[in-house]
Amino acid sequence: MYFVTGGSFNGKSIWVKTHFNLKETDATWIPLFSGERIHLDDINFSNSVIVIEGLEYGIRSTILNNDSEVRKSFTILMQTLKQWEEEDPDRRVIWIGSEVGKGIVPMEKLSREWRDMTGWVYQDLAKMSKQVWLVWYGLATSLKG
Repeated sequence: MYFVTGGSFNGKSIWVKTHFNLKETDATWIPLFSGERIHLDDINFSNSVIVIEGLEYGIRSTILNNDSEVRKSFTILMQTLKQWEEEDPDRRVIWIGSEVGKGIVPMEKLSREWRDMTGWVYQDLAKMSKQVWLVWYGLATSLKG
């Protein structure tokens, strides 16, 4: 698995398309920006590449739906997708998530919970990922791999 993080609107998706040489039809793109929750049943596994984009919004949506096991839910999802990826050397799962909070602790409870949970899920994802990049202003720095 691969994880790309960085600032909002800093070119992460474009960098992923360029770095992995992807066209829209080469991959199943799953955008979570509109508050969608991600479920395995909703993923189209017909392509060998799956890109999950807007991970921070998927985490927020899960919190808003009163899922008390947010971190566990994402860990199970990540483990399942990692296993799918490892079954075929041509498969890739690429996660894209923006940095939340930049170290500033929000005053509002929900915003704090979202920032904290996003940080924990990103740590779990970074541990499971083969490579991790930080993208700012279209420039990538390798953090792992």
